[in-house]
Amino acid sequence: MSAARLPTTIPGTEGRTLVDWARNAEEAGFSTLGTIGRLVYPNYEELIALSAAAAVTSRIRLTTAVLLAPLYTNAALLAKQAASLDRLSGGRLVLGLGLGGRDDDFAASGVNPGGRGRRLDEQLGLMKRVWAGEEFGYAGAIGPEPSRPGGPEVLVGGGAEASFRRVARFADGWIMGGGTPEMFAQGAAGAD
Repeated sequence: MSAARLPTTIPGTEGRTLVDWARNAEEAGFSTLGTIGRLVYPNYEELIALSAAAAVTSRIRLTTAVLLAPLYTNAALLAKQAASLDRLSGGRLVLGLGLGGRDDDFAASGVNPGGRGRRLDEQLGLMKRVWAGEEFGYAGAIGPEPSRPGGPEVLVGGGAEASFRRVARFADGWIMGGGTPEMFAQGAAGAD
C-alpha cells in the first residue's frame, strides 16, 4: 500500500489543486490520502479537505493523520462530522486521532492542554456511542449511520503507555504522526 499526503499544508494551495491532487493520486494507484492536523498553521481543516477529496474520488481511503481531537470540544459533533464523511465517501474514512503536542494550537482554541488524554478517552467513548446509534434526545440518535458498523476505522497516535492503552480500548490500530523508521518500530512494538 502507498499513501499520498494531500497538499493541505502547502501555503497557497487552491481548492482546484487539492481536488486534482486527490483525483490524480487515486488514478496513480495510491491506497490512501492523508492530512496533517494543526490549528495554528495555514492549512485546510482535515475533515473539510477530505470531504473535497471524497467528492472527486471513489476508491482511495481518506485518513486524518492525525486530527487533534482534544481541540474539537464537542465530541458529539465530531462524531457526526466523521460519520457524515464516512457515509458520503462510501466508508473510506480512517480517523487518525491524537492529543497534539503544540501549545499554540491549544492557546488559539482556548482549550487547556492539561487533561487532554482523559478528554480524548471521553471523546472516543462518546463517539463510539454515537456511531452505535444510541439515542440522545427527543429526535433519537445522532446520525447519519456510519457505513461501517461501529463507526469509521479509528487509529490513535501517541508514544506514551496511556496511548497504547487507548489503542487497545477504543481503536482499530495505532498511527504515528512523524519520525524516523526506528521511532516507528519502537512505537509499533508498544502498540502490540
